[in-house]
Order: sequence, then C-alpha cells, then structure tokens
Amino acid sequence: MKKRPSRSLFDEQFKHQKLEQINDVLPRLLRMINWEAFRTQLDAAFPVRDPKKGGQPPYDRVMMFKAIVLMELYGLSAEALEYQINDRASFQRFLGLEPQHQVPDSTTIRLFAEQLTGAKAMEQIFAAYHGRLSAANLVVNEGKIVDASMVHAPIQHNGREDREKLNNGEVPENWSARKKAQKDLDADWTRKHDKSYHGYKNHVKVDAGSKVIDHYVVTPASVSDGTMAWELLDEADQGQDLYADKGYDWQEVKDGIALAKMNDCVLKQARRNKPLSQQDEQRNKELSRVRARVEHVFGSMNKQLHSLSVRCIGLARATFRVGLTNLCYNFLRSLYLIPRSSVGIV
Repeated sequence: MKKRPSRSLFDEQFKHQKLEQINDVLPRLLRMINWEAFRTQLDAAFPVRDPKKGGQPPYDRVMMFKAIVLMELYGLSAEALEYQINDRASFQRFLGLEPQHQVPDSTTIRLFAEQLTGAKAMEQIFAAYHGRLSAANLVVNEGKIVDASMVHAPIQHNGREDREKLNNGEVPENWSARKKAQKDLDADWTRKHDKSYHGYKNHVKVDAGSKVIDHYVVTPASVSDGTMAWELLDEADQGQDLYADKGYDWQEVKDGIALAKMNDCVLKQARRNKPLSQQDEQRNKELSRVRARVEHVFGSMNKQLHSLSVRCIGLARATFRVGLTNLCYNFLRSLYLIPRSSVGIV
C-alpha cells in the first residue's frame, strides 16, 4: 500500500473528490437538494418545546430526517444505522456531523420516525418536495400513469380458530396486549399472476414525461387497483392523457377519468365472449409504450431501494415507510433531472 510519509492538509478533500468521481449519491444529494426547506414540515410534526423545562436539547430535526433517508437508501435498521453513522465518514458528512458531535442512538432514530408517522408528516413532506419539483419545471405534465405495486410485509402465523375470527373482523379474546402489538391486523393477502402475496399495495400516479411520482396511496394488498384510481387524480391533471393497464378497464374508472376531464388511455381488456378487435390490440400496443414507463419506476425502487417491503406493523407505519420509499425515489430521480435543467438545487 502506497502512503505519504506525512499527512497532508488536503487528504480528506482528495478522498471526498474521489467519492464524487465514482458516482456516490450522497455528495450529489447533499448538493442538489435543499434539505433546510423541509424544516417547516418537520417542525409542524412536533409539539412546541418549553425551554424553561430544561433537559437535553433535541437533535436537529433536519439532520434526523436525513438520517431516516439514509436508513431507507441503504436498507438499514435503526441499530445498523447507528453503527454506520459512527463508522462511515460519508454518512457523517451527509448529516453534517463533526467528530465532536454526538450521534443519535437507535432508540432516538426510531422515536423520531414514530413521531413523524403519528403526525402523518410524510404526506406533507412528499407534497412539499413535489411542489418544488413542479416549480422548477421538472414535472412535465404531458400525461399521467397510474399503477400499483405489491409491498411485502412479514407473514402472520395464526392458528385456524384465530384466522377465522380475524377473517370475521374479530380479535381473539385470549390475545394479550403484548401479542396484539406484535400482530399486523391491517396487512392481508391477494393473488396476482397465480401467486399469493401478503402485505400492502403502493398505488402511485407517475408523470409520464419525467417519471416523477406525483401522488401515492397505501392500502392493504386485497384492495383492487382500479378502486383507488380516483384517489390519485386531482384538478391539475385536467386535459392530460391518463395511462393505465388492463386492470383499470372498469366503467367506474372511466367515469372518474371523464370527471377529471382527462383523456382515456387505459388499455382495453378482453371479456368473456368479447375478444379484442385488431384495432383495439393495435391501440393497446401503442399506448403500452408510454404506460410501460411506470414499470421503470418500480424497477428502480427494486434495484436502488432494496425492493418494496416493510418490516413494521400496521397500515399507519406502512404508509409512512412506503411514502419514504416514494420520496427517496423522487430524490434519486432528481439527480438525473436537475443536471439536465437550468436548476441547481431543488
């Protein structure tokens, strides 16, 4: 191993520049995203603290938010994140921590995420960042795509009698409060392509031009894709094309598209004794070229964000974690969009 006889003043700077050259995302995320702009939404999720009561001052909330972003980007638990922050200089630089600064422990990180979950802050944070992307003209608004992807959750193992009661909407009487806290009563089962899945669904609306996620809704897995289409549309979509796969070829969905004053670009589905005409098949083929762009979004999540899965219990926590995944996807997508625009920071 080659080494200099003595330490240089610029050794740390040279290593930091090397990280930039090998395409490390953290320096670019730190440079291209205005993290301080999230402080308004973060502060709103916490009660006002009376400084007269004393006690240790809280950790900076923007720094803590960046910490849970790290947890999502690298698929870490709170305990693993605490270790990595102490061990990795790149994490410390991203969080703005100096050697004399104390690193938050895993319990503090977990409680911070719980507070954001209870305040439903992720919805506001996601909307605020999307608004900044829109203001910077990074959202094209020349067509929208709706689709849903499975979010895997830990499978619950219950006895036959317990399953029967749960299927009837009842909680077994012999379950203690501790056992109830460890059971996910919101996640459920569904079948897709002859496979069974357990967990939740991430329903998204994606901008067809930029592939930025505009909006999302999280539901149990058994909720049909088409029933959530209305929840994803808003007045800003008026006049645009709406693309969706054959699972959205319902009359109710078409009524919603008409109500939103959008152009129906949903793929047609063959019915029993009503096969698609050659014209319909050609139409589906042409529309699929655009609709397939939403698969790029889910593919990026699986590759860059360690797949869509949650290790928490309950719909509220799952909504927070899936929202964080969607937000991190938009962060990573911004790294592609910002250098190709006149915007320096969003």
